[in-house]
Amino acid sequence: MRPSYTSEITEPLQELNLREETTASTRDISPTKPRRVSFSKYSTRRVYTCEPRYEERKSYTSVDRKIFRREAAHDALAMKCLVSSCNVPTGLAVQQLMKRGLLTREQLLGIEHLVSVNAEEALRKRQSYIKLVLDMQEQMREKNDNKVNAGMLAAVAIAKSTRMIEKARLRAALAF
Repeated sequence: MRPSYTSEITEPLQELNLREETTASTRDISPTKPRRVSFSKYSTRRVYTCEPRYEERKSYTSVDRKIFRREAAHDALAMKCLVSSCNVPTGLAVQQLMKRGLLTREQLLGIEHLVSVNAEEALRKRQSYIKLVLDMQEQMREKNDNKVNAGMLAAVAIAKSTRMIEKARLRAALAF
């Protein structure tokens, strides 16, 4: 018979407490004995001074993050207008703009989905994917007395994801 969960937790804790008590009693802890630290004669010591400018700027504030998001959205809108001004599909337009030096990979990094002329369609596809998985989960719960077969659900999600990944790879190949 398997021991209960509480005994699995309390037994190691009791063991630990006993060990601490025995080691504390065998150690010589006296306040009169000074503690010492020694260093090798080959060791070096490097002291870093705290720079106020670094301390102020070592992390971003919520205001900074809002500014970054606003700038990214503004840049993406400008790039989207630039891409939509070309009379070719998004991937080819991006390629042409990069060849002319009007866009760089660094500018596109992280905001490719915002630059796409078909961003609304991409959003709709993501939402349909989520809906498909959730609907399948609900159907399984209805059929199987509120139980979900995780393997089948994963198979559905993977099949849909695989198709989406292949399409994304094709788009990326066209863009770069």
